[in-house]
Amino acid sequence: MQKLIIIPAACVLILGVSQPACAGEGHGLAWGDFLLRAVNFAVFAGIIWYAAGKLIKKFFVGRREEIVSEMDALAQQKKEAEARLADVEQRIANVEAECDKLLNDGRAQAERMKQAILEDARKQAAQIVEQATRIAEQQGKAELDAIRSRMAESIVGQVEKELAATLDPKKHVQLIEKSLSKVVLQ
Repeated sequence: MQKLIIIPAACVLILGVSQPACAGEGHGLAWGDFLLRAVNFAVFAGIIWYAAGKLIKKFFVGRREEIVSEMDALAQQKKEAEARLADVEQRIANVEAECDKLLNDGRAQAERMKQAILEDARKQAAQIVEQATRIAEQQGKAELDAIRSRMAESIVGQVEKELAATLDPKKHVQLIEKSLSKVVLQ
């Protein structure tokens, strides 16, 4: 109710100050006209206040409530965003730790693979050396047998020549028969 009195009083004051004052020639302020206008404005403001006061009040109260609810919603969204940010930062830290772990595991596995490959290469090298040694020994034995065979043939050939030169053919035939008779009789 006090607002209804304060508003017209403020209007009267503003209009009174803003009225042009005419100096000289007998023109003064038209207080009667001013008073009628002020009453007219007060009635008009009262009607508007009476008819739309509740709607205006409801609009501003509703707007205030909307702003408060929006602020609460924004505060809630901010909290959720901060929680998601913390979660993402935690996952990033976990990803970095996981990457480091995977990198270290990969290096360890590569080292194990390297050692396994080197060990396998050593075994294969040892087998190749052993196989080469056996082949060399077999070839050496084969060569030795071939040399013995050639030497035996050479010796037999030499002995035959010497025997042929020292024995005459008749004695030779007699020796063969004598050997055969000993072999057959026994």
